[in-house]
Amino acid sequence: MRGIVFVALGVVVLASAPAFAERGGTRSDGVTLTGDVLQLAIPFSALGYSAGIDDWPGVEQLGYVAGSTLAATYFMKYTIKEERPYQDENSPGHTFPSGHTSLAFAGASYWQQRYGWRVGAPMYAAAAFVGYSRNHARMHTWLDISTGAAMGVGFNLLFTSRYDNENTQIQIAPTDGGAMLGLNAKF
Repeated sequence: MRGIVFVALGVVVLASAPAFAERGGTRSDGVTLTGDVLQLAIPFSALGYSAGIDDWPGVEQLGYVAGSTLAATYFMKYTIKEERPYQDENSPGHTFPSGHTSLAFAGASYWQQRYGWRVGAPMYAAAAFVGYSRNHARMHTWLDISTGAAMGVGFNLLFTSRYDNENTQIQIAPTDGGAMLGLNAKF
């Protein structure tokens, strides 16, 4: 089962590599960089948490969700070939749907579907920021972003079931510099 975790990590990293490519005619600032980081941090934190509490069925479900979301996203990108809002003339059009947003919402929806709204709501807020950052960077329209979000949520509705273990609790609390994610586990 741990092999699946490493394969899933590799797929996510390879699929997101184009996100860090040079951007012509677009913004590259702190908002954009934060969105780039969060698109990976949200699903990777879910993967790390699920593996950390030995929730291997959850890891498997997240693998299905991430794999399906990325496959559908890139299938649509290369089939539809929509141009980016501020695209260079020499670059191919692969804007629809937003891959950053689909992956971020896949992770956020996994958190919510598997572990509840208490942790899911802040993850959805972070995923929404990823969507905003893609529009801010002039890489996507709101249609690209909302379609990516719908795909990430939709595959969770198909593959993710609720985790039921009274021995584990997740807590999120605001801090001065951001937020704190806490884990309580009884052995």
